[in-house]
Amino acid sequence: MEPLSVLILAGGRSSRMGRDKMWLDLDGRPLIEVVARRLLPIAGEIIFSSNDSPSLDALVRRLPVPAVVAPDLYRDAGPLAGLQAGLRAAHNAMVFAVATDMPFVDPSLVIAMRNHCSDEDAIVPRIRVPGLDEPQSEPLHAIYRKSCLPAIEAALARGRRRAVSFLDDVRVCYVEDSVLRRLDPDLQSLHNINTPEEWTAVVSKHRRATPNSSG
Repeated sequence: MEPLSVLILAGGRSSRMGRDKMWLDLDGRPLIEVVARRLLPIAGEIIFSSNDSPSLDALVRRLPVPAVVAPDLYRDAGPLAGLQAGLRAAHNAMVFAVATDMPFVDPSLVIAMRNHCSDEDAIVPRIRVPGLDEPQSEPLHAIYRKSCLPAIEAALARGRRRAVSFLDDVRVCYVEDSVLRRLDPDLQSLHNINTPEEWTAVVSKHRRATPNSSG
């Protein structure tokens, strides 16, 4: 497989959680490090999208692959700005972008997504949500080529901030719900954390899965 950079988007406001999600403790490690280490098998490098570089310096130093913090070049422009900064910083042509609040992200699913598609600019999961007629894209668990940058920057210049704002302007391979569930029946890899109650459930599940884990 073509080498991947891993971009962890760490710039969310965490308003429903009430505290910064990336520093939530999971058996002695912050959530952002848990996500980074889960993706080491596919990571040629790791890029953290954050405007708080000093807080991540120690993590950058202790990871076993090259790592860097990429601050937003477009300020207060939401997740699309983080994606733009990460793609600009990446040394590889392909970047797997993931939100920092996805503790069960699975590198094997990322590989399957890549193998399912050919030479498109973006590889994006599309899942069915109960109560909605149309499947929903998940742009914060997706693979992007650096060739997306012109479309991303054009969207930002027009004041568009949503992570999907540029997808109509690039070649996209959508990986459908049915394909994803062959490897991940419950789509745990795409599960994100928004509330203290959801976090409590994640901690309980993690401890059941790794009862002897010491962090």
